[in-house]
Amino acid sequence: MNKGVVYSVLAALAFSLQNVIVKELSVTMGTGEIAFFRGFLSALLLIGIMKAQHIHLSHEDRPALVFRGIAGGIGMVCIFYGLRGMPLADVSILSQLSAFFVMIFAVVFLKESLPKGAVIPLFVIIFGACLVVRPWNFSSFNSYSLFVLAQAVFAAAAYTTVSKLTRSGRHHQDEIVLYFLVCAAISGLALMGTDFIMPDGREWFLYVLLGIITIAAQIWMTDSYTYGNPVVVSFVAYIGVFFNALWGFVIFDEMLTLLTLSGGLLIIGGSMYLTKLKHDRVVRLSAVRSRTEKK
Repeated sequence: MNKGVVYSVLAALAFSLQNVIVKELSVTMGTGEIAFFRGFLSALLLIGIMKAQHIHLSHEDRPALVFRGIAGGIGMVCIFYGLRGMPLADVSILSQLSAFFVMIFAVVFLKESLPKGAVIPLFVIIFGACLVVRPWNFSSFNSYSLFVLAQAVFAAAAYTTVSKLTRSGRHHQDEIVLYFLVCAAISGLALMGTDFIMPDGREWFLYVLLGIITIAAQIWMTDSYTYGNPVVVSFVAYIGVFFNALWGFVIFDEMLTLLTLSGGLLIIGGSMYLTKLKHDRVVRLSAVRSRTEKK
């Protein structure tokens, strides 16, 4: 099996386990405190890794790095709120909307043109989101879904900024992640305020495990794109929805409704198609540039 695919599956598994730990901690601990310890402990581990690999912080693009960190940190707090009141599978499905918002932000802020044929899958994704959220049915509508939708928006803003930063070639991936973790910890600390609850032995164990799994997920996700085809890796990453649905059923007794399943298929299918369209467009533009340079 391709190394990129293996790393992509491992990253999806790690991120799903992260959600399980957060949901378990949310029974007794506040969202701000969970966000703080997740960001703080993961940042400490990453700093150790960066020192061991002699990776240094750069002086360029600091406003963009801070913005990426803030957007990612707020998004993380939002999804932690969502995990408090929604099934794992529903949270995982709605978070896939980030691909939709990335496409929109790339057009608005990076001045990229919308790939040909993207309009239909965009509307398919919107319709799928409506099936999952169901705002027309008050008895079925879950207000926690608004936090997950907000997370998808903030995550898309973060991904768009990362795309701009990585194009410059001046920043190591670990540096970008470190800004995110530090800003996430600060966001959690601000949200926690004076409402600190001293964790017991089990909760300390879960916090440390959360920090380790977070770093492992980030490393595996980076490795998946390093060793694998970006489109294939993006497609394989959607297996995370399956992992979240499995843990939700086995650990939390959660069930998928037919509408959520249908909406999830539309969101994931539409997102996969958008990813393919964007990749095909990049390949075509690269081929055109290559022919132009040869002339």
